[in-house]
Parts: sequence; structure tokens; C-alpha cells
Amino acid sequence: MHKILGYLFICIGVLLILFSLLSMYKVFVDRQPVAPVVQLTDMNINTQYGVMMLPMKNVNTLANLGLFAILMMFVLSAGSKLASIGVNMVKTERLREALLARGETVTPQTEQTLKKL
Repeated sequence: MHKILGYLFICIGVLLILFSLLSMYKVFVDRQPVAPVVQLTDMNINTQYGVMMLPMKNVNTLANLGLFAILMMFVLSAGSKLASIGVNMVKTERLREALLARGETVTPQTEQTLKKL
């Protein structure tokens, strides 16, 4: 049972990692637009020479790219954590099966030492 769940976690983790890497590749290399999360309007500043208008188009683009990169790094780290949990589950089950194949009994203390390996 733990082996199937472990392999499922590994597959989901790898899919999350591939999704985040593919999404970042599309945005940063293929220059596909990012979903606009931040929308700042142009800013007017009063100076001694009169009213100055600052366009915020580039700031919007930079902020949206930064938020997208942070989100994809979060998805990437979640995928790696899931895959790591799956690997540990599969490893523990394989070690347990190897011990049982040798004819040794698996006690709760042995289970704890298997998880530490």
C-alpha cells in the first residue's frame, strides 16, 4: 500500500516540477505574457517645474514577472517535497521487503530505524 502511494507521490511531484519549469520556460524564453496580477496606473508627481507623469507600464510588467517567478518557485519546491516524500516511502517499503525476504522479523523499532536510513 505504501509503495503505490509512494510512486503516486513521486509522479505528482515530478509533474509539478515539470509544469513549473515548462511554464517558466514559456514566459522567460518564448516571451509569452503573464497573467496580470498587479495593475498600477500612471503616477503624477508635482515638481517645481510642473506636473510630471511617470508611466508604470514597465513596473507592471516587472512586478507581474516577479510574482510569477515566486509562484513557480513555490510550485517547484512543493513538487520536490512531494517527490522526496514518495522516495522515502518507497525506500522504506523496499528495505522492509528485503528484511522479510531474508527471514528477519520487522518490529516497530526496526520500522523506525528503516525510516531513518
